[in-house]
Amino acid sequence: MVEKRDFQVESLRDKVRLGIIWVVQYWRELFNFRFDKYMIIQVIPGVYGLALTAIGLGLIYLSVEAFFQSTWRGVFYFFFAAPLTFLVLASVLRALLEFYMVVFRISEHVDDLVGIRDTVDRLSGISDSVNEVAALTRRIPFWKAMTGTPRGRVKVPESARRHPPPGKSGKDDES
Repeated sequence: MVEKRDFQVESLRDKVRLGIIWVVQYWRELFNFRFDKYMIIQVIPGVYGLALTAIGLGLIYLSVEAFFQSTWRGVFYFFFAAPLTFLVLASVLRALLEFYMVVFRISEHVDDLVGIRDTVDRLSGISDSVNEVAALTRRIPFWKAMTGTPRGRVKVPESARRHPPPGKSGKDDES
């Protein structure tokens, strides 16, 4: 029977292993001079965490400095100015990083669309061929009659129409 503690140890090992793999890939991509992959998508969560930590530590430092100047100034900084500044800076940082994410995702989708463009260019030649075939079929006299297009039918005057013999309707009886 597997104990809960063994499962937790295994889960912790998996997290550490994934963290090490992420760090190795980060450093490998950081020094990739081909720039064939966008690394920013992978590092934005880490950048966000580091930036929030830096903002928090900076505001705590400013609050401590304010306490050295005056107790009231320190209280004001610690309880009002620092939390408000943290909220504003964190919001601006989040909006900026989300903007970067959107731009890079759009860029990835554009790269995918460039690959599709070659296929579209090859298929656009087909429309020219179809138009040529359509022009050719317009010249065939019986084609219009086969397709049943209204322009292809000639209206026969009533006097020239064949009428069914008396006692029969114009339609075939399916009895």
